[in-house]
Amino acid sequence: MGIMLMQDKNNVLLNIKRLVPSLNPALKRIATYILRNPQKVKLLKINVLAKKCKVSESTVTRFVKEAGLGSFQELKIVLAELSVTDIKETEDNADYVFDNISKLDTTQSIINKIVYRNIEAFQEAIKIISPSELEKAASAIQAANILVFYCIGWSKIAAENAKTRFFRVGKPCIIYNDPAQQLESAALFDKQNVAIGISNTGKTLPTVNAMKLAKKSGAKTICITNFETSPIVNYSDIKLFTSTMESPFPEEAVVNVNCQILVLDLLFTCFAVKQFDQSKAMILKSSKYYKLGIESLYKEIRRK
Repeated sequence: MGIMLMQDKNNVLLNIKRLVPSLNPALKRIATYILRNPQKVKLLKINVLAKKCKVSESTVTRFVKEAGLGSFQELKIVLAELSVTDIKETEDNADYVFDNISKLDTTQSIINKIVYRNIEAFQEAIKIISPSELEKAASAIQAANILVFYCIGWSKIAAENAKTRFFRVGKPCIIYNDPAQQLESAALFDKQNVAIGISNTGKTLPTVNAMKLAKKSGAKTICITNFETSPIVNYSDIKLFTSTMESPFPEEAVVNVNCQILVLDLLFTCFAVKQFDQSKAMILKSSKYYKLGIESLYKEIRRK
C-alpha cells in the first residue's frame, strides 16, 4: 500500500524519501537512484532503470505501487512536472522543520498537510487492523493479572495514554522504558502476565529483546508495530499493525504515535466492553475521585 500524499504529487521525492526506511534492499536501491537522479529518471525506460538498479522490471513496478503511483509512466510524468526548486528542496532535510513542511509553506498549507497526513495514516490503519487480533488481545488482557508495556522514546506517550485508560477500569499496568528494567521484568514473567511491545519499526533492540525474553518466560506477548516483517513480530503471539507511514525525522514521528494511540484505544475499548458492567462502575468511581482531587487542588491553590 502506497503512502504518498495523493493531493500533493509535487512532493513525490519527499514521499519516496519517507519510504526508504521501510524498504527492502532492492526497493531501496530504486528509491535512492530516483532521489539522486530525478531529472534522469524522467527520461529513462523501465528496463533501463531496472538495469541501473540491478533489479527486475517487476521490482520497479512494485516500487512504483509502493510510492502510491499507478504506473512507471505516471512516475515519469510527475518527475517531469517537478521544478528546479522542488528538487533542490528535497536534497536537503535542513529545508524542512517537520515532515514535508518548508519555509515556503503558508499557515493554511501547514494545516492541510499535517491534518491530511494524520487522516491518511488513520485510513490506512483502518484497513490493516485485524478485528480477530484485537479480540484475541482483549481476551488475553482480561485473563492477565498484570499488563506490562515495553517501549522506548516517543512510543512511551502511547503507553502512558493506555496505562491511564486501563487503570481506570481496574487493570494493573506497568511501563518499562529502561532497557535493563525491561529485561529484568521479562525474565520474571509467567502465564499470568501480558507484555505489549510498542515500536514503530519493530526493530527497537531493547523492546525486541524484552519481548523475546517475555515470550520465553511464558507470558502472552502482543506487538504494536508498522511492518509485518519486523523482528518484534517473531516474538509476538498477537500482532497489531498501525500504518506504514514513515517520517524523514524519526524523532518527530508524531503520526506514528497517533496511530499507536488509536490502536491502544481500540484495544482498551474492546477489553472494557468484554466486562461492560465492571468497567462502567470502575470508570464512574474513578471519575468521582478524580473530580475530588481536582477540587482539592484548586482549593490549595486558592489558599496560596
